[in-house]
This record gives sequence, C-alpha cells and structure tokens, in this order.
Amino acid sequence: MMSGELESANVDLPGSLSDYDSMLLSPMFDDTEAPQEIRQAEMSDAVTSAGSVSDLMPPYLSSFSTTSTQQSSHFELDPAYHQMWLTPQASKTPQTYSSRGSAPSESPRCRSDSPRMSLNQQSSSWDSSQRSLSPFSIDQQMITTSNSQLTSANLLQIYHDVLEHNLSCWLSDITCPYQPESRNTPHITPELGSSRYNMIYQRTIRLDRVAQTCKILHLTPAEDQAASKALHFTIMAFATQWAQGSRRHHEKYPTRPFGGGEEEIANGLADEFDRILQHHFWDQAQRALQQVADLESYRVACAEMIFGLTQRPWNPGNRSHKQGIEEQGHEFATDSLLSKLHDIINKEGPPVYLERAVRKIHALKYRCDTLKNGLGKQFRSRGKGDPGIEAMSAEHRDTIGLLYWMAIMSDTLSSSMNERPVVVPDQDCQHEGQKEIQQAENIDRSVGRSRWNLNLFLQGNLKQTRRTHWPCSYEAAAEDVIKSAPVKVLMFRHLSYIQNAIRKGTPEDQIEETLQMTISLYEYWNRTHGAFFSELVQNYSEVPKRIQGWFLCISAHWHLAALILADLLELIDENALGMDGPTHIRLTSQVARGMRMHSARELADLARVGTMPTINGNSMSMPRMPEFHHAVNEGSLLTEPWTMILIRAFTKACMAFLGEADEPLSYLETTLVHNSDDFERNIEQAEVCMKGLWLLGKKSDMAQEIAETLSLALGELRKGCIV
Repeated sequence: MMSGELESANVDLPGSLSDYDSMLLSPMFDDTEAPQEIRQAEMSDAVTSAGSVSDLMPPYLSSFSTTSTQQSSHFELDPAYHQMWLTPQASKTPQTYSSRGSAPSESPRCRSDSPRMSLNQQSSSWDSSQRSLSPFSIDQQMITTSNSQLTSANLLQIYHDVLEHNLSCWLSDITCPYQPESRNTPHITPELGSSRYNMIYQRTIRLDRVAQTCKILHLTPAEDQAASKALHFTIMAFATQWAQGSRRHHEKYPTRPFGGGEEEIANGLADEFDRILQHHFWDQAQRALQQVADLESYRVACAEMIFGLTQRPWNPGNRSHKQGIEEQGHEFATDSLLSKLHDIINKEGPPVYLERAVRKIHALKYRCDTLKNGLGKQFRSRGKGDPGIEAMSAEHRDTIGLLYWMAIMSDTLSSSMNERPVVVPDQDCQHEGQKEIQQAENIDRSVGRSRWNLNLFLQGNLKQTRRTHWPCSYEAAAEDVIKSAPVKVLMFRHLSYIQNAIRKGTPEDQIEETLQMTISLYEYWNRTHGAFFSELVQNYSEVPKRIQGWFLCISAHWHLAALILADLLELIDENALGMDGPTHIRLTSQVARGMRMHSARELADLARVGTMPTINGNSMSMPRMPEFHHAVNEGSLLTEPWTMILIRAFTKACMAFLGEADEPLSYLETTLVHNSDDFERNIEQAEVCMKGLWLLGKKSDMAQEIAETLSLALGELRKGCIV
C-alpha cells in the first residue's frame, strides 16, 4: 500500500486492537460455530443499544485511567492487522491465566460504591456476573469488548504520550545526520492535545509496505502477518509498564517504610489486573519476536527496538534486597552496596533485542544503498513492471534515515552504558557530509580520523558560546532541546572510544587525545544546552509541558554520560594510563570528583522537578502534566521511554551523595565525626534521587527494588554516624 492510500485510512480503535484484546483477555469469543460476520454484527448492535461505552468501565480500568477513549480514537493501524486475530485459536485465554483463577474483570451491574474496592473483590463480583451469563450471549460479548476497547485506547494513548512524544524530539529532520538533503528549521508544533499523530509508527508501516512493493523486502503473507503481530504486541507490552491500577500506583510517597517484606509485596501484587496484563503482554511479545527473529523487516526492527526499551515485569520471588542488606551486618559499606545494586541491574540481562534491531536496520539501509547505487541486481527478483527503489518517495527515503538514526542513537547509548561493543562501527555510520570534510581537512594523522566528526554532528563548532536564554518563545526552546539530542549521543559515543582505548591498552598520548576531545564536548554542553536547561529547571512551572518532558529526559541522559566519564577519568588517573602532566593536573584539581558531584546535583534537581510535589508526605492533588495520560501525568520522569537510563542515572547520583556523606571530617577516638551541614545536605540530595527512583518504581520493579535497597543503606549510614 502506498503512502497516500494509508494516510487516508483513519482506523478507529473499536475495529482494531480492541477486537484483539477482547480475545486476549477473555475466552468469551470461542463461538466457532457462528460466522464471524454474524458475531460482529450482533456485537455492533449490542454496543449501539448499550449507550455510552464509558458506563461499562469496571473500577480496575477507571483507576488505571480516567481518560476518554475519544482522546486516542484515531490511531492509524497497519491494515494487515485488522483480520489478524479473528481466529478461534487467537481467542483462547492462555493457560497461564486460567491457572490464576477467574478473569479480573467486573460487570457494570456489580460496581462498588468505593473506588478503592480491592481487586480481589472486583474479581469476585465479576465472576458471579460471568456465571449468570452465557459465555456466548450478546451482553457478555458486549461487556468484554467494551472493556477491552477501553484498555486498548488507554494503552495506545500511553504509547503516544511516552514514546512518540520523545521521538518527535529525538528524530528530527534538522538534526538527523543521515538525510540525503540539507534541512531548514521545521515548524515546531505546540501541544498536540487530543490530536495524536504517531509519526514513527505510521511512517514505519508505510516504509515497510513500499519496500515490499519495490522488492527490497520479500515477505510471504504469513511472514507479513507475523511482523504486524510482533509490532503490535510490543507496543502493548511497552504501554502496560504504565498500567498501574494496583496498590503501588495509588500509594503516596512515603506511605510505608522502604524495604517492605517480600510476603507483603507478593500478597499485594499477585493477582492484580495490571500485573496480569504486564506479564501477559510481555510474554506474548517475546514469543512473537522469537517467531520473527530471522525476518528482516522495518516493522520487526521497530518492534525489537521498542521491546528493548521495555523492562520485564518481575515475579515477587525475584526480590532479594532485604537479605542482601542483612548480609552486610547492618553497616553501610560502599563496596557491598555497589555489588548489590549491580546484581539488581544485571537481572535485566544483556540488551539483545536492541542489538538485534540495530543489526536489522543497518542491514536494510545497506541493502537500500546497494540497490540505489546500481549494485546487487543479481540478487533481485524483480518482475516485469515492478517498481524499483527509485520509486520510493522523498518521505520514504527520509524515513530510512530517521530509523537508521534511531538505531545508531540506541546502539551508542546502550553500548556505552552496558560496556559492550557498538553494533555499527564508526565507518558505517558517518555523517552524510563526512566525505566532503575528509577531502577538505588533513586529518590522516589524527587518531580520530575514522571517528565521528564533531562539528558535523553539532552543526556548529566546539567553541560556540551563543546559547538560548529563558524566557523565550516555544519555538526557540523546542529548537534548542531538539538540537541537544545529537550532542548527548556524541558524548556517549566518546565514552565508547575511551572504554575501547582502556580495554585495548592504547598508548598514553592517544588516550589523552581522546580525553581532550571528550572534555571539550563536555565544556561545550555546559556553555550551551546545559546552561539553558539549568534555567528551565529553575523556572520549571513556566515551561510548556511538552518541553518539560523533552529536556528532562535528554538532560538526565547527558548527566548519566557525565557520571560514566567521571568514573573513567578516575580509573585512568589512578592507574596512570594517561600522560603524567595532564594526569597530575586532574588529580590535584579533583576533576573527576567535581564532574561527578556537579552531575549528581543536576540529577537531584531533575528528580525534584520531575516528581509530584508533596506536602507532609502526601502528593499534591494537581497532576504535573495534566495534558498527558493519567498513568504518566504524576511527573515528567514518567514520560521517559527508556527507563533503564533514568534508573542508572539516579542510582549513580544517589551513590555519589552517599559516598560524600560517608566521608568523615575527623575521628573522635574510634568514632567517625561528620560535618553536620555537609552530611545533611548530601543525605537530603540522596533522598531526592531515591524519590525519583520511587516514582519510576510505579512502572519498574527494578527501580522500586533499587530505591528500597538505597533507602535501607541510607538508614544504616545514619545509624553509624555521629553528626
């Protein structure tokens, strides 16, 4: 299907994902004897006669979201998706759910007057109503489908408000280094409100269709269906991270001491609907991706990318923080705590899905470039009259560049953060303008001759001093934030250069050259985007909501990179891996420590403005981001799609503050004595970072466990210190 055809199709949710969800969440559609057309017609009549769909919303869905389905009713879906799930096999409830008991839903006739009625009570009420209705009755089908439609609408709005919201900043024509033509500054649109356009999703679908028409992709009908299945399962798995209709979503900071017992956690989460939804969609998405693991398709690569950002929901039995703290003997010990935190983060495993996505997008771009330049004709099975790659429109070629940039960004951040090799080496992901630069400059003697050209990716030079100031127009602020995204990626790329230099035992002068390039980039950020972002933090309540989410996420990414750089500097200087002169200067000036504490303080400020303000331990009633979905509007931190980055950033910042607090001012006999003001200031900053992790814990089991582990360690630090 070509671009114009797909753009004209405005597919409403009730005819798409919601049909599929009805079959996922309930076995009510196992009526294989009735023709599909008859069942759909009966369902349509029943829903029409029922009146408002919102009246059918059970409490567990209303607590999950208060947003009208009209706000996300136009989610343009892959047309192949419509008929995908209309088979008897797809309608069966998975065995894992039948073992849990009855479906956690509720009949509208059995609503409780109390919105806080426990989910077990809701399930019991729903069960009795289910038994009173025939599983094939029109009323039963209507109720199930209506509930599923609401679930789909909410999940798709979350997907938009989180992932597409950030991609609209990160993937811009003016900053993409892989666009074939130079770009002018685009028109920056203000808040989108109820008009929700999912750019990357829709452009990926269109590109995949056109690539098949141009014979770049060769998919059988079954493979085409499997690709769509994988993409939509991963979107649902991604969105259910925020599907918190549970006790954890409603609790206020702090309603109970960190580090509650495992039995309490297990009892509180075992049978709640949101947990069932999270585990179910994560498992389904994983299985769908396994089925297309060897399939090269833009939809599959996009699905793997999204799944790579999705944190796996944990089972209660995986939580072991309390035992780990007890093994420390109730004493604060930095090394033991770091080891424990490392073990928690490692539960996530290696970033295999991200790396698979990057390889596929790289291979697809390689194939397109090969065909565009007239090569690879012997491998094409192009029939007479079939359009070639030259039939692709400018939008499709631009989409190839944008998806490639998304892959390179993810690869760069993931490799540095996880200390793994990049999937795409520098020579294969240079800026489009690199050839001209190499011809104009004599850089053959430079150790970085095959590395990214800083000035090209910066669209300027490292000595620039001009910057944006607040207050400014929406367009000026948006442009500054958009242009900061490549700078962040450059920093992470340089971290991988330093990591590789250390790993390979590179000569001292080359390590110093790499360090100087990285520090120059660090100073450039502080003069430009960093200075502007500090002003945005100071005037946070005045900043447009869309800009709040954009700059906070990019700033947190940057400061994680700065914290990693501080660790690398410390490693190089303490082990004499660099040249003597610069090393001595850095050690005497405490460059690494200063860099670490600066970024830690900046992250604490981001945690403070990015979480819901509290009064006497209770969150204020007004959401920070009312234009966003209910599940993400408690703070800008919840709009971060790559949760792992914020977890690592706030964890490292918190450890920096705890380490500073643990530094004694002097010894009094055998007791450590600390400076009162410095100690309390560091503890307060550490607690702010823990609050950020606690908020992330609403959608991340890892963040919650790390917050509890750090809170227990902070308590032990307080007990062991005389202030």
